[in-house]
Amino acid sequence: AGKSALVQQAQKHIIELGGQFLSGKYDSFRQMEPLSALIVAFTQFCNGIIKEDADKLYRTKIAIQEKVGSASAFLVNVIPSLCQIIQIPTTETVDVSGMEAQHMLKYVFQLFVRAIATPSQPLVLFLDDLQWADPLSLDLIESLVSDTESKSLLFIGSYRDNEVDDRHPLAVKLRNIESKQVNITKINVGDLSKEDTNELISDLIQTSSELTQSLTNAVFRKTSGNVLFVLEFLRLLRDEYLLFFSLRSNQWLWNT
Repeated sequence: AGKSALVQQAQKHIIELGGQFLSGKYDSFRQMEPLSALIVAFTQFCNGIIKEDADKLYRTKIAIQEKVGSASAFLVNVIPSLCQIIQIPTTETVDVSGMEAQHMLKYVFQLFVRAIATPSQPLVLFLDDLQWADPLSLDLIESLVSDTESKSLLFIGSYRDNEVDDRHPLAVKLRNIESKQVNITKINVGDLSKEDTNELISDLIQTSSELTQSLTNAVFRKTSGNVLFVLEFLRLLRDEYLLFFSLRSNQWLWNT
């Protein structure tokens, strides 16, 4: 129903407000690879930081070193791109199959997130298709969201509820998290009503909802309110210049 598209649409607003947005996606063909989506997300963070100015790179390096300390060497072997920030070389691939290594991993990741998610730059971590997440990823997610010392992290997870029954590892993990008094907001993303579609379009093109009714009628007729289809159809209209911004009138116009 466009759950991923809906979250991605919020990304620019999060960044505009000074937040950080990281994302990763689990794959049914990579379920045997532990932490695949988490590694993608935090690699994205590292690659972004090294492109920043020298001052921000230095401040991030110091924050990580102060929080994580000597355990940084362990973390670098899980997220190799981190070595570009803290200048610790990777040594060998970490075996995360043992219980001791997994406990260490969860603790070090908590420290790492505390270092990079701050009140001045909160972190939004979005992981998609959690129905395919490996057990270690689910354990690590639980560790991060239940960390009472981490005040600037918002975790967003999405999954296909038709693939997750009460015995599914994700469902079991969600119950464990809730038992720790972690506040979870559940949103069932179905098709939007015509009124909600109009509000979405109005917000996207910054035009009064009274004026977007004709555009909404055309979009809803084609998409039935499926969020992904709504966004894709709007892009199609824009690409074909049926939806365009007029510099003369300083507003969006359409011909549908």
